Amino acid sequence: MKAGILCVGTELVTGLIRDANAYFFSQRLVEKGVFPKFVMFVPDEKEDIANGLTFLLDDPEVEVIIVSGGLGPTEDDFTKEVIAELLGRKLVFDELTWKKICQFYWNLRKTEPPENNKKQALIPEGATVLPNELGTAPGLKMEMRGKTIFVVPGVPREAEFFWSVIAGEIHAGGSSFYRTKILKFCGIGESQLATLMKPFLASLPEKVRFAFLPNYGEVWFYLYASEAGHQRREELDRLVEEVANIYGDFLFSPYGDTLEEAIGKILRERRLKLAIAESCTGGLLGDRITNVPGSSDYFERGYVVYSNRAKVEELGVPKEILEVKGAVSEEVACLMAQRAREKAAADIGMGITGIAGPTGATDTKPLGLTYMAVADERRVEVKKYQFGGDRLMNKRFASQFALSMLFLFLRGRG
Repeated sequence: MKAGILCVGTELVTGLIRDANAYFFSQRLVEKGVFPKFVMFVPDEKEDIANGLTFLLDDPEVEVIIVSGGLGPTEDDFTKEVIAELLGRKLVFDELTWKKICQFYWNLRKTEPPENNKKQALIPEGATVLPNELGTAPGLKMEMRGKTIFVVPGVPREAEFFWSVIAGEIHAGGSSFYRTKILKFCGIGESQLATLMKPFLASLPEKVRFAFLPNYGEVWFYLYASEAGHQRREELDRLVEEVANIYGDFLFSPYGDTLEEAIGKILRERRLKLAIAESCTGGLLGDRITNVPGSSDYFERGYVVYSNRAKVEELGVPKEILEVKGAVSEEVACLMAQRAREKAAADIGMGITGIAGPTGATDTKPLGLTYMAVADERRVEVKKYQFGGDRLMNKRFASQFALSMLFLFLRGRG
């Protein structure tokens, strides 16, 4: 079974707000074994809404259509009008829906609804009304040209409310879309991982597809098939486990859904304490590590030593090193990691220093230059990176690559 998603709203196509409904419904459809073949966005224009719906209705593979948005009380909300025209039916006033709208207003504001809310009680003839407990716009269900159409409000919280109804109406059957769990890798690029996995990918069975997804210094990999009965699902699960076993040197997802969780699990299992010293990331690394519940079990403390004075006073980095090598250097990153570990009496120390920009760069130390180091009682590892984004992007990448480095260091520490 395949589906189409149509999101209505000029604010979506102009980038005024980010759409959440397409993301939500796509995820939920996949979980039900339904492949979202099309995800479309159209402005609040009758012709564009009609064209989008007609396109989905004309596709022979699409059996379910979810439309979100355009159900409000204002003059730029046209979704129901367009659907009624395509169905060749009238819009009729539904008394029960209007009573519920009135009750909603009274419960929330102790007043009657404005007159224009009556528009939300207009329903295409023959459509099934789906009550909305979170707002005034009801959802709709109807059949058209052998397809089932669900229409829900564009407000994400309200749209998500209707999923339980939609899910109950979808029966994907035994020959449905299936996606394996996602394997997440760090410390390796997409092209490097794809090259490494080339022999495996060349041997995949017919109709089994794969996908790589680069994501902020990580690479995600999964397998999927549009025709996936019980045997095919077992086959896909076996194949993805094979990938984990053969190419698992950089794999972190068995330890947690995020790098922060993966690191936390290893530290907790080995009863290790972590201390970090940050300069260019300004506390972002510590923030991400402590976003994991229970991180106090292993995160001892963090030092945000942004200035040279702070590096000297808080960590004891020698002034001479700062003057000769500079704050952004391999030597300072190593000292930050070692001194953070020693001062906090922790097992693992990490230091990170760089030039986030847009100022502070020189000919020899360009924008985005970053050094990071990890230390334990036996050794210190240091890496140099050259990021090329703006200030916020460089900080994000620096924290991400620092987490990757820390994870691989812990894996190798064994």
